[in-house]
Amino acid sequence: MLVRLLGRWALVAGLKGARVGEPAELIKALRAREELKRVVFQLADARMVAGPEHLLVAALSALRAFEMEMNVASDLGLEVLTFASGQRQISRAIELMGLKPGSSEVAVLILGSSPQELEVAFSAIAEELGGERDDSVLEVDEEKAGELAEVFGISRAELDACRRLGEFPEVVKALVLERVALSVAYR
Repeated sequence: MLVRLLGRWALVAGLKGARVGEPAELIKALRAREELKRVVFQLADARMVAGPEHLLVAALSALRAFEMEMNVASDLGLEVLTFASGQRQISRAIELMGLKPGSSEVAVLILGSSPQELEVAFSAIAEELGGERDDSVLEVDEEKAGELAEVFGISRAELDACRRLGEFPEVVKALVLERVALSVAYR
């Protein structure tokens, strides 16, 4: 998914079959790549992402937080992760949504100045991780919805109150997006 956010271009994509060793080393290697020097990127465990909108809402919230000087992280990519996880603590955000050794399904968010720049950056990330683009890893099925409901603390009462939104995966997705959008109120 490619969209404009507050004067920047944003790309959200999924990688399947990625090979993640030590996440900190991976990030260090990615930051050293020339193709990624002029963009902001964040990688997340795709199993914790409730669709591409989840990362887009988090990115929009992070950009706004920086504009209003309400950010908790000095790095925009980490700020996106704090919003995506609904957490103020960076370490907790990484624990919930960050890549783990052995992760094979990765959600990628890249912010930059042009669609071409984003595509080049995504190619570099895919090359480094060894995966292939598969945005279906971002979608929410029944099993993933159950995991997301637990991780994001979505109660049975909330689920019941929102049944009109559709099936269980759609309700969970909507409630996760709501938590991400409202997390700015707790800053």
